Amino acid sequence: MNFWKLFFTSLLGTIFGVVILFFIFFIGILSSSGEPEPYIRSNSVLTISLSGDIPSRSSSDPFQDLFQTGSTQPVSLEMLQANLEKAAADDNITGIWLQMNLLSSSWSNLESARDYLMTFKESGKFIYASTDDIGLNEKSYYLATAADSLFLPPMTGFEFNGFLIQTMFLSDLFEKAGVEPEIFQAGDYKSAAERYLLNENSPETIEQLTPILNQAMSTFTDAVEQKTGRTADEINALMGEIPTDPVQWAFDNNLADVIAYPEDVKEQVKQRSGIDEETSLRTVGIRRYNRVSPGSAGLEQPDTRDRIAILYASGNIMPKIPGAFPGNEATITSEGIESSLESILENDDIKAIVLHIESPGGAPTTSDLIWNHIQNASEKKPVVAYMGGVAASGGYYIAMGADTVIASPNTITGSIGVVGQLFNAGELLNEKLGIQFDELRTHEHADMYSMSRGLTPTERAGIERWIDNTYEQFLNRVAENRNLTRDEVDRWAQGRVWTGVDAAEIGLVDLVGNLDDALRVAAEMAEINQYRTVTYPEKKDFLELLFSTAEVRINNWIQSWIPYSNEIRLATDTARRQQSFGWMVLPVDFVIE
Repeated sequence: MNFWKLFFTSLLGTIFGVVILFFIFFIGILSSSGEPEPYIRSNSVLTISLSGDIPSRSSSDPFQDLFQTGSTQPVSLEMLQANLEKAAADDNITGIWLQMNLLSSSWSNLESARDYLMTFKESGKFIYASTDDIGLNEKSYYLATAADSLFLPPMTGFEFNGFLIQTMFLSDLFEKAGVEPEIFQAGDYKSAAERYLLNENSPETIEQLTPILNQAMSTFTDAVEQKTGRTADEINALMGEIPTDPVQWAFDNNLADVIAYPEDVKEQVKQRSGIDEETSLRTVGIRRYNRVSPGSAGLEQPDTRDRIAILYASGNIMPKIPGAFPGNEATITSEGIESSLESILENDDIKAIVLHIESPGGAPTTSDLIWNHIQNASEKKPVVAYMGGVAASGGYYIAMGADTVIASPNTITGSIGVVGQLFNAGELLNEKLGIQFDELRTHEHADMYSMSRGLTPTERAGIERWIDNTYEQFLNRVAENRNLTRDEVDRWAQGRVWTGVDAAEIGLVDLVGNLDDALRVAAEMAEINQYRTVTYPEKKDFLELLFSTAEVRINNWIQSWIPYSNEIRLATDTARRQQSFGWMVLPVDFVIE
């Protein structure tokens, strides 16, 4: 009887699994079959919903479209720029309606997004901005300063109280747990392990993070000055107030233009579009408008075969671990960069490469391999490294393979240093949990990376030599690219992070600009006047990723609902680093809020 129960249970499970796979396959076929180009009626308004992150590039993973609805998919800079350019030239588009709430993007990406909006305004078309019952924080308000008018519903949220970098420290937790950190670092400012040793920021951390915080504040203040006409001192005074009614307070202080419910905003947009009262407002969402070709929108394209490739390198720099999911776009691997560069170099129409870096760093071994791939490519075609929100440590290391390096004003870069960390959990395991170990070893130091004991003086000295040697190689890579001596680089290195503006002043980058500036420089180096762009890594089709990334996408979706998921990932990352103790990463994992 039990046999037949197990048999039919297994059979039903198999049938169910096949049905689910067929369902996913069927949806994938439909989603990849393409949709016809939409017809845009005259006097239409392009609506752009912005919430959460604004990444540099739209996802190249079809599972992103499959498992996320339009309201949860982030609008990328790539999509925003392309559609604003079309909308500016499109006679059927009268203006833009930004529908926003809380944003969490990097200040560098926000700055680019605002630049694209300001460029659109040169067309003479309007931009209106509004929010919902969630409201605006400083980042979303920064984008709203590009609008002609900002509409706030009564009683919504309006955050205008300054900027914050908050760091979590685990020293007391480790002490209570009976875990002793073993820390190695090359560079006085390479403070990535401070969270395990201290309970507050060190003077070195405060020294390097303060200019970054001030640069974000300066960027914000400049935009508010342009919108309101208030001075920087007046804006700073307002940010020190705690209003009873934030919406009315924003209106009274000229920070917002109109207090209005959504239906009233809709009427205002309708009137600005020149539509009579009897006609309904015509809107088109940015994802639908994204399918409109540039030619249909009236945007002239260069008549040339010449191309510039934009190679996006986003995420942590990590080895390709066997058994890991290949579709995870949050990781930069040597194999992935090499594959993209091979495709680019084989294409004779591609005359130059812009390497778009968005990375806090990672494994030094992987960083060095990627640096080598980029340097080899630069011998065949011009390579310009463009830094997005962050290109630090290993992210900065790989930029040293390029011919020219460009950062945006708010880019977080530098962090030329190495940190290593091991953890002695002997007290936790032996005394608190009652777990004992006994080893059979062929050599004295075979268990030196075990968490069951601390390091001996000989082992610690050996690791310190390895860390110092890796740091010296980092200095030499930078010195070679920047035409500086080793000692000149060391003066600005020491693991310290810099804004793009400061990095340009001390010679760590060549220029301060945006992606368009990087493309312009690449075109000049390739000696071409007209070009189109192509992006890499190339977008994979649904069937290619069907069985390789479904699980990781579902896992990521589930993790997004788990409280303190970032802290859990931090603990997981710490455990993973136990296996390979040397890292080129940001000195402090921080977000400006």
